[in-house]
Amino acid sequence: MQPPSDELHPARRDAIHRALLCGLLGNVGQKADAHEYSGVRGRKFHLFPESALFRRTPPWVVSAEMVETTRLYARTVAPVNPLWIERAAAHLVKRTHVDPHWSPQAGKVLAYERVTLHGLVLVPRRKVHYGPIDPKLSHEIFVHHALVLCELGVDAAFLRHNRELIEQVQAIEAKARRRDVLVDPTARFAFYDARVPHRIYTADEFERWRRQAEKRDPRVLFMTRRHLMLHEALGVTDDLYPDHMVVNGMTVPLEYRFEPGDRADGITATVPLAALNQLPAEPFDWLVPGYRAEKFTALIRTLPKALRVKFVPAPQFAQGAARELTPEDGPALSALATYLGKATGEAARPQDFQPDAIMDYLRMNFRVVDASGTQIMMGRDLEALRRKLSAQARRSFAEHPVAEFHRDSITGWDFDELPQRVEVRRDGLSLIGYPAVVDAGESVSLWLFDEPQLAEEAMRGGLRRLFMLQLGREMHQVARDLDREEQICLQYAPLGNCDELKTDLLAAIADRAFFADDAERDVRTREAFADRAEAGWRRLASAAIEVTDLSRETLDFYHAVNLRLSETFPPLWSDSIRDMKDQLDHLVYRDFVANTPFAWLRRLPRYLRGIDVRLAKLGNAGLTRDVQAMADIKPLWDRYKLRAIEHRDCGIHDAELQQYRWMLEELRVSLFAQELRVSMPVSVHRALRQWEMVEK
Repeated sequence: MQPPSDELHPARRDAIHRALLCGLLGNVGQKADAHEYSGVRGRKFHLFPESALFRRTPPWVVSAEMVETTRLYARTVAPVNPLWIERAAAHLVKRTHVDPHWSPQAGKVLAYERVTLHGLVLVPRRKVHYGPIDPKLSHEIFVHHALVLCELGVDAAFLRHNRELIEQVQAIEAKARRRDVLVDPTARFAFYDARVPHRIYTADEFERWRRQAEKRDPRVLFMTRRHLMLHEALGVTDDLYPDHMVVNGMTVPLEYRFEPGDRADGITATVPLAALNQLPAEPFDWLVPGYRAEKFTALIRTLPKALRVKFVPAPQFAQGAARELTPEDGPALSALATYLGKATGEAARPQDFQPDAIMDYLRMNFRVVDASGTQIMMGRDLEALRRKLSAQARRSFAEHPVAEFHRDSITGWDFDELPQRVEVRRDGLSLIGYPAVVDAGESVSLWLFDEPQLAEEAMRGGLRRLFMLQLGREMHQVARDLDREEQICLQYAPLGNCDELKTDLLAAIADRAFFADDAERDVRTREAFADRAEAGWRRLASAAIEVTDLSRETLDFYHAVNLRLSETFPPLWSDSIRDMKDQLDHLVYRDFVANTPFAWLRRLPRYLRGIDVRLAKLGNAGLTRDVQAMADIKPLWDRYKLRAIEHRDCGIHDAELQQYRWMLEELRVSLFAQELRVSMPVSVHRALRQWEMVEK
């Protein structure tokens, strides 16, 4: 064999080499290393140095002769394609197939083929259609993947029906937390295998057969519950395991999952972000009727041992409680404690239970989603989710304002009656909105809030501003009278400038005149506003005197106490002095006149006098008693400050926290300045009881 001429056409040259291959199959080789080649039956050879291909070393060659000297040389060689070798040696090659699998894209069963010629690998790995190679196994793979696992790649009606039916049965299993209802894939395989001919193993063949089969029987491949359920699961009813809960008039969908260890194991309530601030946590503590007995059993087992032994066997008491108690009985823990107390005569308290110690699936899981249904956050503590997402939820609620309750630049009551609450439809969900008049500075606005507390607070400021606008001339006269109060401005100087103080005083005066002592505070109609405004006009002069005198007295005491606390004191007094300064800073601060409710504003001078009395007692060898009293008040005060910051950051307005805050001021009087007398019954124990009512 001569080296191919450069003038020979490539097609003719390749044809010659393909023809020669038929008689030289034993002399083919694949490049292994440098000039060495691997041949059939494990033989190794090298290209002869004088060969025209010696420097080119193509990946595959065929040789006309083999000469063995110091090593085996191939002489008169030519480059070849391994596919030519495969075709020429079709009767000699060995084909092996591995990993047969269903390919939805190809619509057939594929496998990886390996082709060898006497041990020489011609094709290491290529995809081939496996159906003709092993029709029986290909049919089984087709049925299992394309039909049982719904990987056909076609949106067929029978597949949708069967998939939905399977999901329904899986939902039953998730609700009952058991795995003995849905048949295994083997039974579903048998259903299809009995109907689909064994000669079918591709999607195209199946579709041709299905069109004909469905002409004879349109539901030939439709499963029924009889095909999918091992038993009827009669205990899993919609009453015991509902698909939704109605809370505050809102329908909250529920999803069940039986995946121990999964974050969503148990029941998940899907909560739209816009509705987050409106959903109370208490109804969800009850879960659903089908889970209550198990949850009550788990809760009873968390009781202290001395109490737990009174309720044995726990499942029996739990089942009785689950039969008799409903969410209408109030908070779940309180209702369960009351039931146990009545059943045995042994007193149990809600705080005796440890709900965080029970299994996660016995606590409702919450999935907060945006308007598009995308999950924002998930967790089992609704209050914690609300604290983190409160501001986002408020913005989401306000994204699509209701035109009737969204107006700006209002200077007089020119709108209809303002309802306490209105229903708002949002993304198919019924939400509750709380209309309010909002202070906008030089005017007021109408706005819709997602929480009644926010609406109530905004409403007070809005009504006050509207009252001030109505009495523009009179308020201007009050402002001119305040211009003569130079002394009060000097006392306020460490906190802010005089204009800021006068603005606060005007707001406080208008608030005092319009709302008096909060009697009949709710104003929702034009007539009610007009009546209140007229009464406020009559009280305006006395309110101005009352607020101004109170502010003057407060600032006089503040100035005196602040000077005393700035003196130098013995080092042992440092904790007490620091505590008094902290108290002073929380009593009198920038904007304190307008931000302190009048009921407490009138008591500020007494609280400031209490600081002065405490300081005097320290100077009269009262350090030991002061330290003891501070040990009582400081933990209560520190927890207030932390919770106040949390509420401020989350936009939470809690009247119970404010009541607690002022109760601590009265407690300070009782601990450090008893001679000033308190204005309400107060003690550490009472303060702790009030703290239990504070929103977390």
